Amino acid sequence: MKAWLQTTLAAAGLACLLFAAAVTTAPRAQAQDLSSLTPQQIQQIQKLPRAQQEAIARQFGVNLSDIEAMMKSSSTQPAPTATTGERSSAATERETVDTRPLNELSPGELAERLAEDDKELQPFGYNLFQGEPSTFAPMANAPVPSNYLLGVGDSLRVQLYGKENRSIEAAIDNEGRIVIENLGPITVAGLRYDEAKALIQSTVRERMIGMEAAVSMGELRSMQIFVVGEAYKPGAYTVSSLTTMSQALFVSGGVSDIASLRNVQLKRNGKTVVTFDLYKLLTEGDASNDLRLQAGDVVFIPTRGDMVSIAGEVLRPAIYEMLPGETLADALSYAGGLLPTAYRKSVQLQRISDGSRRVQTIDLTRTDVTQPLQGGDAIKVLSVAEDTVDSVMLVGAAVRPGVYEWRDDLTVQDILPSVEGALLPITDLSYGIVVRRSNDRRMIKVLQFDVAAAINGVGAENLSLEPRDQVVVFSRYEAAQAEENQLSAWLKTESDRAREERERVLDVYRKQYLQKLITDDLAFDQLLEQTTPERSAELDDQLSSLFAITDEREQRAEDYYAKFSRHNLLQPILYQLRNQYSSTGTLPLVYIDGEVRYPGIYPLVADADAQQAIVAAGGLKESAYLARAEITRTVIADGEASAEYRPFNLAHVLRDELEVPLKGRDRIQILSIPQWQNTLQVRLEGEVRFPGTYTIRRGETLEGLLERAGGLTEYAFIDGAIFTRVDLRDAERRRLDELAQQLRREIASNVITDTGAQVAYSEMNQLLRDLTNIDAVGRLIIDLKSVIADGGSSLQLKDGDRLHVPTVQNTVSIIGEVQLASSYQYQPGVSLEDYIQRAGGMRQKADDERIYIVKANGRVTVPERRSWFASGSYQQIEPGDTIVVPMDTQYMNNIEVWTTATQIMYQVGVALAALSGL
Repeated sequence: MKAWLQTTLAAAGLACLLFAAAVTTAPRAQAQDLSSLTPQQIQQIQKLPRAQQEAIARQFGVNLSDIEAMMKSSSTQPAPTATTGERSSAATERETVDTRPLNELSPGELAERLAEDDKELQPFGYNLFQGEPSTFAPMANAPVPSNYLLGVGDSLRVQLYGKENRSIEAAIDNEGRIVIENLGPITVAGLRYDEAKALIQSTVRERMIGMEAAVSMGELRSMQIFVVGEAYKPGAYTVSSLTTMSQALFVSGGVSDIASLRNVQLKRNGKTVVTFDLYKLLTEGDASNDLRLQAGDVVFIPTRGDMVSIAGEVLRPAIYEMLPGETLADALSYAGGLLPTAYRKSVQLQRISDGSRRVQTIDLTRTDVTQPLQGGDAIKVLSVAEDTVDSVMLVGAAVRPGVYEWRDDLTVQDILPSVEGALLPITDLSYGIVVRRSNDRRMIKVLQFDVAAAINGVGAENLSLEPRDQVVVFSRYEAAQAEENQLSAWLKTESDRAREERERVLDVYRKQYLQKLITDDLAFDQLLEQTTPERSAELDDQLSSLFAITDEREQRAEDYYAKFSRHNLLQPILYQLRNQYSSTGTLPLVYIDGEVRYPGIYPLVADADAQQAIVAAGGLKESAYLARAEITRTVIADGEASAEYRPFNLAHVLRDELEVPLKGRDRIQILSIPQWQNTLQVRLEGEVRFPGTYTIRRGETLEGLLERAGGLTEYAFIDGAIFTRVDLRDAERRRLDELAQQLRREIASNVITDTGAQVAYSEMNQLLRDLTNIDAVGRLIIDLKSVIADGGSSLQLKDGDRLHVPTVQNTVSIIGEVQLASSYQYQPGVSLEDYIQRAGGMRQKADDERIYIVKANGRVTVPERRSWFASGSYQQIEPGDTIVVPMDTQYMNNIEVWTTATQIMYQVGVALAALSGL
């Protein structure tokens, strides 16, 4: 079965291959196109059914008989095979590693890939010989050079033309001669190929009047050579007479891991004819010593000599074999030379000397690199430093950020020549900083400047720059902090609006599509066919594609605004400043909080004052109190820290009438204007004369807002008004979460103590999920009628409050354990029992003692038991009420009751029998 499956799969793969070949050729292919089929493919065609063979013949534009003839001819000829295959060694397995990109690898695969990259250097040149010898067939299809020496076993192809045409295949016999009809034997052994051609042509021209000859090489003779030493598969090989030393290495599968590539020797009659340095072939393309072999030649591969390693900033890091007397310059040449990033003044040479490892530092700009190397040397070429010297860097919301050349008179204006040409539209023109590094301890200090003033050349703001300064300009927006950023809130609002608009347009298009189907007078069956779920889904996809770019644009916008925010650009600067403690233990940081645009932590700039800190925080909000602000300062005296509060007039600071210097760890508090509140919004819906969202002031009541909205309409159902509040909804959500946590603890406790009913784990999780997924309403029960009547129950409004006044209702609903839960028209005089009977009566599991009524305004009332069947019970039912008949949680059916009673009676009988026996 397995063999049949393999054969079938192979045949299917062949058929696919043949079909691909057929569709890429001309429609009327010729019969000779079958020559492109390999013997393996022909063998697979033989295993196919005749119908498939005929299909393949039609694809090639030939008859089946042509393919059958090719099958017969191929069965009598051995299929040519390659002389070498893939070597199954550890080295080859290392080269066939996973080549997927790093972002597609799992964490484990990524770790393995990085570990492989960190392996030691590999010897140079050995990966060139990674073949696996699979046959000893000679190479007979190589072009023959003109200086090729003919010998016994070669054959020449002579084409005679003139007064008659003949083709003769003449083989060189053991006497070194070829025999041509009407010419006799001609001795050609020992002659070069071009000399033999000239001899044959001249002989034919002299002896055969009116005839000319064209001579070409026929079959080449094969010969036996030996590849010994550190070959991968040493032994005797039958090769073509054109085989060279390098080809013999390929035929034998290459060399072993300890073979020498610098001293491959050709031995003939016991003597070394030539030494072949493969490095010259690999690095220079010099194959002058790659001589052609003769029968009986021996290719000897000795063990490798001294090895040195070269790593670092070179083109070809590897381990190289060095010949005696070769120098550091030779080693660097083999490695391809130095990279432009190489640090030439400090090349490390690690050498084993006197049983210890010693390191030498070589300056390639001064030291002569002709010093010889020895085995075991390790050369490491280091790279230059990443930081640039004599330069300044521009970072942030600039058109052309990057590194700029420094000169003596360089200023901020030179780097930022204009607002339009040098800065982005989102750049904050009031705040920029220069981060300057000291040369002694790598400490930094921060200078602050006004970007617009510096561009205009104002002397105090147009700071002079020093080498390695960083000029940082910021965005006006802080989209990275969504909860504190108006821009992020705006983006979110626009995103919600876009999604709502998308759904609205999709719904309109669906309706228009269905309307078009109907107005086109299509039959009902055709309508159904064209409105299948697949068609509907296709329509949705097409319409959604019109809005798919919205989310991408939103994300790009947020990234654009947040990329150069203070939050992002100041983080590395603040991190370094936190590690720069002064002798007094203060940090070069200031804190600003309160009514500023971007409160937070900022660097303490040189000669900082309160006005600079406010500018760094984006300026004041309109709610800032200008008459008074406060600085909290930590003062250390006698080893103890205490807090000082220093108030100042913020208006004087802004008018430059007062200068308030700052120190590290100062905290600036910008106060809010008393009684300043953000605008509150309340939503009125339903049967209000002017419904909508109203902006109110703090302390305004519901009664006053209803008067502003024109009161209620004549169709308003006052008793059914629904009033919701945001903080109540949040509290309700928290209570539901607490209840879920409490249930989890109780269930876990019951499982541990093995008490109570056993609940399946899946059922418990589903119950808790249902509980936590309940939407919190946040409803506040109010008496809207009394609010409108006299205002005695007036309610102060809060932000986010919502009042919905429904239309007049004249129904009563019944839900719970009744036969048919439904709603009925309210009729005066109908009692509670009548409404229950209209719903089919109560079910068997109903709890008739716990029936309650949910009034239209949300209040819950429990009717008195004695009044259920009294004539006055109808007074408790009003329009909009909902009657709830709950389930009896302690219900037991008759079988359970009798089973329990039987057990009790049995136990009592056993006890009485025991007492009577005493």
